[in-house]
Amino acid sequence: MKIGYKPISYQDLCDYKNGKKAIPKWSFVITFDDGYTGVYKYAYEIAKEYNIPMTSFVVNSCVGSKPGYYTWEQAKEMKESGLVTIASHSVDHPEFTKISTKDACDNVNKSYNEIEEKLGKENTKIFTYPYGLYTTEQEEKLKEQGYIQNLTDNKINKSSNLNLYGLHRCYPLNDSIYKIMAKIIYRTIRYN
Repeated sequence: MKIGYKPISYQDLCDYKNGKKAIPKWSFVITFDDGYTGVYKYAYEIAKEYNIPMTSFVVNSCVGSKPGYYTWEQAKEMKESGLVTIASHSVDHPEFTKISTKDACDNVNKSYNEIEEKLGKENTKIFTYPYGLYTTEQEEKLKEQGYIQNLTDNKINKSSNLNLYGLHRCYPLNDSIYKIMAKIIYRTIRYN
């Protein structure tokens, strides 16, 4: 079923924000949190089949060391495909509202240093807050350090006021495609 939506990458979004590229009106970014094995086994296979860009946010301490999470080798394979961006979901998935701004920034920087050590340099640094929790000070400090940041608040991003340092994300969970579409239409109207 074609409904006019087009998946794009975070780099596409950055290029659009910086006036370097046009993107389709109904664009969206596909993301997966934590680095679960299913991303490699299922989502990556679909991405390859349909040439769909996506981003997988990893919890570094889980990658390759806990059952149910993909390995660094699998992450490297996905990244080298050109379809998958591997980005930070922190070193160890803390509640950021319970740690200091310094500790939060150190955590994200340590996470990215390891990602780049294992997978190579990243042009665009993207971070998603564990549990969607953050403080305004953390958001500002990570912005100063150049991190694109995702807030999981079920709002819709509008191109007229696109803020790469506080991007909204929607959680579809187990909703049907029709329910997801209804929520998107509602949020588009609600947050217009």
